[in-house]
Amino acid sequence: MPGVTPVTARSDAVLARIISTVASTLELDEVLRAVVRLLSDASGVHACFVYLVEDDALVLRAAGDPYEGLIGKVSLERGNGLAWWAAERNEPAFIPDNLLADPRVAYVPELDEERFQSLLSVPIAARDGTVIGVISAHTEAPHAFTQDEVDFVVTSASLVAAAIENARLYDETRARVEQLEAITELAEVIAGARTLDELLPEVVARSRGLLRSSTCHLYLLAPGSEEFELQASAPASRDSTTRTTLGLAELGPELARGGRRSRVAVPLIAGDELLGLLVAEQSTAVELARAVASQIAVGVKKIQLIESLTEKNLIKDFFEALAAGRDGGGIASRAIRLGCDLDRRHVVLAAEPADEALARTLLGLFPGSLFDRREESLHGLLRLPAGGGERATIEIVRRVHADSPGPLSIGLSSACEGLTSFAGGFEEARQALFGTTVLNRVASVVAFEELGAYKYLLRIAADGGVRDATVDAVRRIAEYDCDRGASLLPTLEEFLKRRGSISATSEALFIHANTLRQRLRRIGDLSGIDLRRDDWLMIEIAVKLVQLRSAHPAR
Repeated sequence: MPGVTPVTARSDAVLARIISTVASTLELDEVLRAVVRLLSDASGVHACFVYLVEDDALVLRAAGDPYEGLIGKVSLERGNGLAWWAAERNEPAFIPDNLLADPRVAYVPELDEERFQSLLSVPIAARDGTVIGVISAHTEAPHAFTQDEVDFVVTSASLVAAAIENARLYDETRARVEQLEAITELAEVIAGARTLDELLPEVVARSRGLLRSSTCHLYLLAPGSEEFELQASAPASRDSTTRTTLGLAELGPELARGGRRSRVAVPLIAGDELLGLLVAEQSTAVELARAVASQIAVGVKKIQLIESLTEKNLIKDFFEALAAGRDGGGIASRAIRLGCDLDRRHVVLAAEPADEALARTLLGLFPGSLFDRREESLHGLLRLPAGGGERATIEIVRRVHADSPGPLSIGLSSACEGLTSFAGGFEEARQALFGTTVLNRVASVVAFEELGAYKYLLRIAADGGVRDATVDAVRRIAEYDCDRGASLLPTLEEFLKRRGSISATSEALFIHANTLRQRLRRIGDLSGIDLRRDDWLMIEIAVKLVQLRSAHPAR
């Protein structure tokens, strides 16, 4: 081309200017624009382009005049054109002339290919030898590249490579700092949030910006189910494709790709507990999403624990007020807040020991129920289903009890309806629980109506303070059994139950009749009870009272 100074005469000066440009800034766009301008001036090319490898394509990131408008819009798929030929072989590709006849040529859209004489593509290799981009240059006929010009572009490419690596390292460091600052701000938001309604919209909006996603959703695992429920989205408006629920079985990989779409879905885990799911559309930042999800999980768990403790205290106070029959202190409003309709029929449950699994199971069987779990006991208000009777409720509880892995005693009250009835219901459940060890002698389920005469005996045993000679006499028998490992009291109980029949009693106890007679004489000697003259009903009541107090000595 006339008027163009030979590159060998200016190469040192141009290379010096390239080095100076590379050293002057860490902004990649500035470096690439300057390099394109300098290479164009030095070699007299019609057009100079810099492509960078991004994912699996060469993307145009710098271009000389008049092609700046194509920056970021042109992308060469792998294997397409001379640029990829040079990149895949990591060596310069030079077509000195007859450009249109070469099968390796693939033109950038909108370029006037008939004007070009020759084409040069030089790989930009990083320090480790990896190709990170390509410099392409076109000459306009009749000018064609000389070998000196090719060598000059190859030398320049090595300088550009260092600039690209430094700029990318700077960008990555700056992005990391920005991410750390954003995560710190997110942590501050999480620390200051007091409710999930306050927390979730804020964190999902911040997560969208951090992950550079088009849409961000946050799901929480519904209690007692295997479904995630959508809680917040950014932007807040949702299109028709947004899923409001997701099943555990539907979860795929953390990073999913389909065509040009990508999606990151990272679980929210606190400790070993799965809490929810963070979904970011059009994002590939899996590692960053994990860090964000970890922060959110901690915040969600903290609020859930606070709400749980608050609710437990509310339930505890509510149950204590209900059992005491206190009609003040806003007990009705507390019931509404806890979702308990006191005008509906309920059965009061008392269980020992405290079994959280029992509460979860019964809550699923009796929706609207409420439970108060203490260290050693569990109390509950079982809401009876519409049209459901007490007998059906007792049978359901017995079936649940049968599946319980450990020893568990349960007492059930009669049906309660209305605020004033629940104090009696709590007392009935307590007495029924007390009666499980007396009626069945093993951990079981007992309803208050099944106690029979024990309804009255339990009250006497619980009240204490009653002095009776017959009770004192029977207590001496019980103490003798305890000290000697004997079984005189069970023998007396069985003898009274068999209406004084020697044969029936000895057969029931699997002992000889003479052995039974010896035990009865021993009972008389110890207690002073005369089974021929004393009132058997009084003796039987005394036996039951002593057994009740023995089963629950604190009462």
